Amino acid sequence: MDGNGIISLSATAVAMGSLGVSWIQARTVRTHNRKSVRPHLQMRQVKNYGDRTTGLQVINVGLGPALITGTAVTLDGRPIGQWNKETYETLAPDWPAAPSMYALFDGIAFPQGACQYLIHLDEYDDATHAWFWELICRRLSIVIDYESFYGGENLRASPPPI
Repeated sequence: MDGNGIISLSATAVAMGSLGVSWIQARTVRTHNRKSVRPHLQMRQVKNYGDRTTGLQVINVGLGPALITGTAVTLDGRPIGQWNKETYETLAPDWPAAPSMYALFDGIAFPQGACQYLIHLDEYDDATHAWFWELICRRLSIVIDYESFYGGENLRASPPPI
Protein backbone atom coordinates (compact mmCIF):
# COMPACT_ATOMS: atom_id res chain seq x y z
CA MET A 1 0.00 0.00 0.00
CA ASP A 2 1.40 3.36 -0.98
CA GLY A 3 1.03 6.77 0.71
CA ASN A 4 -2.18 7.65 -1.18
CA GLY A 5 -3.87 4.43 -0.06
CA ILE A 6 -2.96 5.08 3.59
CA ILE A 7 -4.27 8.66 3.37
CA SER A 8 -7.53 7.45 1.72
CA LEU A 9 -7.99 4.71 4.33
CA SER A 10 -7.34 7.19 7.18
CA ALA A 11 -9.77 9.74 5.71
CA THR A 12 -12.44 7.03 5.40
CA ALA A 13 -11.91 5.94 9.02
CA VAL A 14 -12.17 9.54 10.25
CA ALA A 15 -15.33 10.10 8.18
CA MET A 16 -16.94 6.90 9.54
CA GLY A 17 -16.04 7.92 13.10
CA SER A 18 -17.58 11.36 12.51
CA LEU A 19 -20.73 9.77 11.15
CA GLY A 20 -21.00 7.52 14.23
CA VAL A 21 -20.53 10.43 16.65
CA SER A 22 -23.08 12.54 14.74
CA TRP A 23 -25.61 9.70 14.79
CA ILE A 24 -25.17 9.17 18.56
CA GLN A 25 -25.44 12.91 19.21
CA ALA A 26 -28.62 13.24 17.11
CA ARG A 27 -30.19 10.29 18.91
CA THR A 28 -29.30 11.78 22.32
CA VAL A 29 -30.73 15.19 21.36
CA ARG A 30 -33.93 13.56 20.07
CA THR A 31 -34.32 11.59 23.32
CA HIS A 32 -33.70 14.73 25.37
CA ASN A 33 -36.25 16.72 23.35
CA ARG A 34 -38.89 14.03 23.85
CA LYS A 35 -38.32 13.97 27.60
CA SER A 36 -38.21 17.74 27.90
CA VAL A 37 -41.79 18.11 26.60
CA ARG A 38 -43.21 15.09 28.40
CA PRO A 39 -46.51 15.68 30.21
CA HIS A 40 -47.06 14.55 33.78
CA LEU A 41 -50.63 14.41 35.07
CA GLN A 42 -51.25 14.37 38.79
CA MET A 43 -54.58 13.91 40.51
CA ARG A 44 -55.53 15.09 43.97
CA GLN A 45 -58.54 15.42 46.19
CA VAL A 46 -59.05 19.05 47.22
CA LYS A 47 -61.17 19.97 50.25
CA ASN A 48 -62.16 23.60 50.72
CA TYR A 49 -64.94 25.11 52.77
CA GLY A 50 -67.51 27.81 52.08
CA ASP A 51 -67.40 29.44 48.67
CA ARG A 52 -64.34 27.52 47.43
CA THR A 53 -64.41 24.39 45.27
CA THR A 54 -64.00 20.87 46.67
CA GLY A 55 -63.43 17.93 44.36
CA LEU A 56 -61.15 15.66 42.37
CA GLN A 57 -58.60 17.69 40.45
CA VAL A 58 -56.16 16.84 37.65
CA ILE A 59 -53.08 18.98 36.97
CA ASN A 60 -50.52 18.77 34.17
CA VAL A 61 -47.25 19.54 35.96
CA GLY A 62 -45.13 18.32 33.04
CA LEU A 63 -43.53 20.43 30.34
CA GLY A 64 -45.75 19.42 27.43
CA PRO A 65 -49.40 18.78 26.61
CA ALA A 66 -50.95 15.42 27.52
CA LEU A 67 -52.91 13.61 24.82
CA ILE A 68 -55.71 11.67 26.51
CA THR A 69 -55.86 8.08 25.23
CA GLY A 70 -58.48 6.69 27.61
CA THR A 71 -60.18 6.86 30.98
CA ALA A 72 -61.59 4.25 33.31
CA VAL A 73 -64.05 4.77 36.16
CA THR A 74 -64.69 2.41 39.04
CA LEU A 75 -67.17 2.86 41.87
CA ASP A 76 -66.66 0.72 44.97
CA GLY A 77 -64.19 -1.39 42.96
CA ARG A 78 -66.73 -2.11 40.20
CA PRO A 79 -65.82 -0.96 36.64
CA ILE A 80 -68.34 1.58 35.31
CA GLY A 81 -66.92 2.85 32.00
CA GLN A 82 -65.14 5.93 30.69
CA TRP A 83 -65.28 9.34 32.37
CA ASN A 84 -67.89 11.01 30.19
CA LYS A 85 -71.38 12.48 30.47
CA GLU A 86 -73.12 9.11 30.13
CA THR A 87 -71.14 7.61 33.02
CA TYR A 88 -71.78 10.68 35.15
CA GLU A 89 -75.52 10.54 34.41
CA THR A 90 -75.55 6.84 35.35
CA LEU A 91 -73.92 7.56 38.72
CA ALA A 92 -75.41 10.95 39.70
CA PRO A 93 -79.05 9.89 40.40
CA ASP A 94 -77.84 7.92 43.44
CA TRP A 95 -76.13 10.95 44.98
CA PRO A 96 -77.84 13.42 47.36
CA ALA A 97 -76.70 16.39 45.23
CA ALA A 98 -75.45 16.74 41.66
CA PRO A 99 -71.79 17.85 41.57
CA SER A 100 -70.39 19.54 38.48
CA MET A 101 -68.19 17.48 36.19
CA TYR A 102 -65.63 17.84 33.43
CA ALA A 103 -65.54 14.99 30.92
CA LEU A 104 -62.38 13.68 29.30
CA PHE A 105 -62.51 12.22 25.81
CA ASP A 106 -59.96 10.18 23.88
CA GLY A 107 -57.84 12.40 21.66
CA ILE A 108 -58.22 15.68 23.54
CA ALA A 109 -55.11 17.55 24.57
CA PHE A 110 -54.67 18.60 28.20
CA PRO A 111 -52.30 21.60 28.01
CA GLN A 112 -49.12 22.05 30.01
CA GLY A 113 -49.98 23.85 33.25
CA ALA A 114 -53.70 23.07 33.00
CA CYS A 115 -55.63 22.43 36.19
CA GLN A 116 -59.20 21.11 36.08
CA TYR A 117 -61.70 19.56 38.48
CA LEU A 118 -63.11 16.31 37.07
CA ILE A 119 -65.92 16.37 39.62
CA HIS A 120 -66.60 19.08 42.19
CA LEU A 121 -68.96 20.92 44.51
CA ASP A 122 -68.67 24.70 44.64
CA GLU A 123 -69.89 25.27 48.20
CA TYR A 124 -68.72 22.41 50.37
CA ASP A 125 -70.00 21.89 53.91
CA ASP A 126 -68.94 18.89 56.03
CA ALA A 127 -72.37 18.41 57.55
CA THR A 128 -74.20 18.43 54.22
CA HIS A 129 -71.60 17.03 51.84
CA ALA A 130 -69.64 14.43 53.84
CA TRP A 131 -70.93 11.83 51.34
CA PHE A 132 -69.12 13.69 48.53
CA TRP A 133 -65.75 13.67 50.29
CA GLU A 134 -66.18 9.95 51.00
CA LEU A 135 -67.07 9.44 47.31
CA ILE A 136 -64.00 11.13 45.83
CA CYS A 137 -61.55 9.80 48.44
CA ARG A 138 -62.63 6.18 48.86
CA ARG A 139 -65.38 5.08 46.50
CA LEU A 140 -64.86 6.72 43.07
CA SER A 141 -61.69 6.16 41.06
CA ILE A 142 -60.99 7.85 37.74
CA VAL A 143 -57.86 6.62 35.95
CA ILE A 144 -56.51 8.65 33.01
CA ASP A 145 -54.30 7.10 30.33
CA TYR A 146 -52.27 9.62 28.32
CA GLU A 147 -49.12 10.21 26.33
CA SER A 148 -47.14 13.05 24.80
CA PHE A 149 -47.62 14.05 21.19
CA TYR A 150 -44.62 11.88 20.34
CA GLY A 151 -46.70 8.89 21.46
CA GLY A 152 -45.95 5.45 22.77
CA GLU A 153 -45.28 6.25 26.45
CA ASN A 154 -48.53 4.72 27.83
CA LEU A 155 -48.59 6.98 30.91
CA ARG A 156 -51.28 6.76 33.61
CA ALA A 157 -52.64 9.08 36.31
CA SER A 158 -54.88 8.00 39.18
CA PRO A 159 -56.04 9.56 42.44
CA PRO A 160 -53.71 9.08 45.40
CA PRO A 161 -54.95 6.80 48.16
CA ILE A 162 -56.19 8.51 51.29
